Amino acid sequence: MEQLESLVKQLEDSKSGWVLRRDAAENLGKAACFALNALREHADEMDVDVRRVVDEVLGEASAALAGIPPMPQVKQYTLEELAKACQKDGERVVAPHGKGFVVQVTLKSGRKQAVYLNHHKRKDGVELIRIFTECGKPREDAYIWALRANMKISHGALALSKDSGEERLVLTNCYLAHVALPAEVKASVKELAHYGDWIESKLTGLDDF
Repeated sequence: MEQLESLVKQLEDSKSGWVLRRDAAENLGKAACFALNALREHADEMDVDVRRVVDEVLGEASAALAGIPPMPQVKQYTLEELAKACQKDGERVVAPHGKGFVVQVTLKSGRKQAVYLNHHKRKDGVELIRIFTECGKPREDAYIWALRANMKISHGALALSKDSGEERLVLTNCYLAHVALPAEVKASVKELAHYGDWIESKLTGLDDF
């Protein structure tokens, strides 16, 4: 990288001789071709993490050749930072839970709802931030209603989960880990708590979750 940076500086130095600048351009071009050819050879890489990065880098290279400016770097927040962004005295209390966090939400009605945040890795290797809240034991007569309710929920969807050992109806939402933002996660936690509690009250009449 130091050698490449040195070549870039040499190319940009208008006071330098044209021969030196020409050679710098030629060497940078050779380095670029060498790197791109190596990346193309691994476009079908079996390791999903390697393949994802290869795809991203080749996409950035294509954009650069087309004159498209690079996207600004987005800070990747840790799960702890995302969870703590949900904290609000008297309304939302954040605590560690297993390998993730739980947000204990106190609703305006006085009822409470626990919303969980954890890391989840898909089969293709993509890292997600998964947010979910339990709504109660599933009932067959509620499945059609649940599918229709999905159309009305802006953050998340209803699903079945066995994370707690026993199958539960959960309201869940996911974000790509490398672009998840605190404001988005907080909005999701608030909505999941609101609708999760409402669904629980309709299904069970209780306040267990």
